[in-house]
Amino acid sequence: MRGLIVDLELPYFASFRRPTSTSVVLTYPVPPFTTLVGLMANALGVHWADYEGAVQQLQAALYLNLRPLRLERPSRELAKLLKLVGEEREVRRPTSFPSSPVFRYFLVRPAFRLFVASGDKTMVEDIALALASPARPLFLGRSDDPVVAHLAWEGEVERVEAQDAWALVPSSGVEPSGGELIRLPLAFRPGRDLVHSPLLLLPQSFPVHLPQPQPLWRFARETVHLLSLQGDGP
Repeated sequence: MRGLIVDLELPYFASFRRPTSTSVVLTYPVPPFTTLVGLMANALGVHWADYEGAVQQLQAALYLNLRPLRLERPSRELAKLLKLVGEEREVRRPTSFPSSPVFRYFLVRPAFRLFVASGDKTMVEDIALALASPARPLFLGRSDDPVVAHLAWEGEVERVEAQDAWALVPSSGVEPSGGELIRLPLAFRPGRDLVHSPLLLLPQSFPVHLPQPQPLWRFARETVHLLSLQGDGP
């Protein structure tokens, strides 16, 4: 497969809202895979009318993983979220909407390393060119959180036996001590049905030393697991 490594740095803030959070707006510690696919579609300049089909095409071809380059605890702020109430909400002034104060969690100047691979070499090359010179300004998470993408490596990805994993690790067969177990939004199905990843371990430091050698994928000098956005193995 052809692959690339992209370093994503947010110079200000980022928030990746957990969809089940309501009275408290919680954030994932890393961007969901659905958010990363949206980033690549935006860099490619996909038109909104073609967005769903383009996303389905990316999801069918790509294998992804990532890790935070800096680990930190989320910060918290008190915010007010406006609510749309009533049938005449289109003609009401925004200040007249009732709001509820909530605690919103966010990350300060986070950075992530993204691993992308596919058997479609043309798609990988197109994504690399688009991230280097995006068709539109890039955002990650909320629409007012800009991100700077730096292509760190591009080349052939090799399947190897290794014990050191430099990205999120499927929790099966791994002791979760010293880390956080998370399940991230993985892909959208037609009709906007959301599919989640298997349970993943986000450790306190990298690399993760696995109990025994496993089939991993080598990107330059780093070996990682890859997750299919179709829910099966690469």
